[in-house]
Amino acid sequence: MSISAILAFRETFGTKTPIVQGPMSGTSGPELVAAVSNAGGLGILPIWGQSPEVAKNMITQTQSLTSARFGVNLRADLKQLDHIKMAIDMDATIIHLFWGDPNASAAPIRAAKAIMTATVDDVDAAKAALDAGASALIAQGVEAGGHVLSEIPRDDLLASVLDIAGDVPVIAAGGITTAGDVARVVVAGAAGALCGTRFVATEEANAHEGYKQALINAGADATVRTKLFDIGWPDAPLRALRNSTYDMWEEAGCPKSGKRPGEGDIVLTLPNGQGLPRYHAMAPRRDVSGDIEAAVMYAGMGVERLKAIGTAASTVRDLASKLNG
Repeated sequence: MSISAILAFRETFGTKTPIVQGPMSGTSGPELVAAVSNAGGLGILPIWGQSPEVAKNMITQTQSLTSARFGVNLRADLKQLDHIKMAIDMDATIIHLFWGDPNASAAPIRAAKAIMTATVDDVDAAKAALDAGASALIAQGVEAGGHVLSEIPRDDLLASVLDIAGDVPVIAAGGITTAGDVARVVVAGAAGALCGTRFVATEEANAHEGYKQALINAGADATVRTKLFDIGWPDAPLRALRNSTYDMWEEAGCPKSGKRPGEGDIVLTLPNGQGLPRYHAMAPRRDVSGDIEAAVMYAGMGVERLKAIGTAASTVRDLASKLNG
């Protein structure tokens, strides 16, 4: 087990435990992020889908719940410089970029001497992130739930990224649900582990209870990698639980958008009365109503190893329970 890699993680992020909570938009709200950071891990708050004003309120709420450090998550391809400036002005000094080359977003992060973490899907992306000044890399394999660019298995990607990362900590992501999974990637050289699906199944997560239970009830081979749920985020590969919407589309011969069965059906309704149609990219939050099972429910491979819904703190402790140092 690489004690030096774990120490590098702690030195970079100032946390006690090398466990990172995945930034799942709509699910990783202030309550979950703060609880993970309070437990010694690194919570990451996704703000990329919000206006700067709403994002500012989310950061303020998270800061009211924890004095520990947490990161904020933004999309590199959107070049969200206003969000970055706002977050840094609010002392959010860990900026996590994903979905594209971080170089265009890096200058204000470097100028503020903030910590830039970048999710990478192959060696070329890792090289680009290092050139942009990344302080840490997240090597996200194809096993990961949610939107994921990589087509490379996690362990293969981790090995390739470690070869070029030098002293920059590399965090493994994709299909990590148990303490054994965490220990294995750390033995392989990772400085830490990012877990998404495991944190959806926590009390503090903002996911609908039906979504959480679907994760607990999922069996082996329960997930699919697809671009099907594309309304709001087109042409983006993702991994989610196979559900009735996916089965209906598959049985119809996998038609293209515009000819898919049930298009226009409202499957979720927000508290303000807005309806979300079938094939929408938003996972069901706790405040929605409707046909939860028919909506996209992001999940990574290994979801069948989830056994119960716990607190964020107990989840951090459990995931780190096989690590030494």
